[in-house]
Amino acid sequence: MVSKKIETSKIFNNKIIYNFLIKNFGKISKDWVFHQWSYLNQNYLAFNDLTKYFIVISLVRNTLKFFHDNGISYNYDDFYSDPELEITNFKITELAEEFDIPVETARRKIAELEKSRVIIKQKKKIILDRSVYNRIKPKSQTKNTSKYIARLSELMKENNLLNSSIDEIKINKIIQDNFSTTWLWFYQLQLPIILSWKKKLFNDFHSYYIWGTCSLNQMYNNKDIADSSMASFMLDDFIRYTMDNAGLGLNAMSISEMTKIPRATVIRKLKKLKKENMIKSNSLKQYYVSDLTPLKVAPIIQEHFKAKAEFIAKMINLLVVKNSA
Repeated sequence: MVSKKIETSKIFNNKIIYNFLIKNFGKISKDWVFHQWSYLNQNYLAFNDLTKYFIVISLVRNTLKFFHDNGISYNYDDFYSDPELEITNFKITELAEEFDIPVETARRKIAELEKSRVIIKQKKKIILDRSVYNRIKPKSQTKNTSKYIARLSELMKENNLLNSSIDEIKINKIIQDNFSTTWLWFYQLQLPIILSWKKKLFNDFHSYYIWGTCSLNQMYNNKDIADSSMASFMLDDFIRYTMDNAGLGLNAMSISEMTKIPRATVIRKLKKLKKENMIKSNSLKQYYVSDLTPLKVAPIIQEHFKAKAEFIAKMINLLVVKNSA
């Protein structure tokens, strides 16, 4: 059977996707914030410790990169069918540097993962035990990411960048059929973005998660946030509008229930975030993102658009190629 010819005119570069994301910021911001919050929510539940989770994912990413560089490809089921996954080129010092934590902290986290039998350490190698797979399998996340890309494809169709939108079920199937490649791209997007939030603003993942929960609440309280008139707002103005129309804030108990972080830890992190002017509270002890938020977060969000554009371009191009095959 002769394959269809791929139309190179339908292949997108990062710049086209970047400009599209910027232009439609007001229309897609809520979808992206929910996408990221859901990702953190699932990740925390894996070990009740985001640092441990991202260390494991960093190791998995390195192995996916090894597969990719050596022309090895797995679909979702085959990747998770092996009884164990050998992690390549493991070094404590590299983990510490990537996560911006002391070497002793990285060594302690690895020891805790080893004690709980998540990983088995053999000299410089680490074996990821199959029993942990259910905790890190991105079954829900592949669906959430497919839904987000499907939403983008609808907007791309409205902007005459695509002839037709792409169904999220079809996107999810292509992700799972090409899992070791697409999820390498996903981790290459997520780890730098989340680490940049930690390093540049929050110093720890849980503070970022709690702050993000307040942000998500304010965005969902604003029913007009996806209106077409909002799409033309500049980034700073958009964030300011969201804060000015915040509605009800969240108290410590609500944040704890949403994040599953213990209430005592939430209260301690809220005090830290308030001291750093990342959040504020009212007389009812309801918490909101602070008035200084646009100044602090806008430059970081702007940087993240470049990484998002690269990921989305790769995914859309893969979908175009698969549709043409």
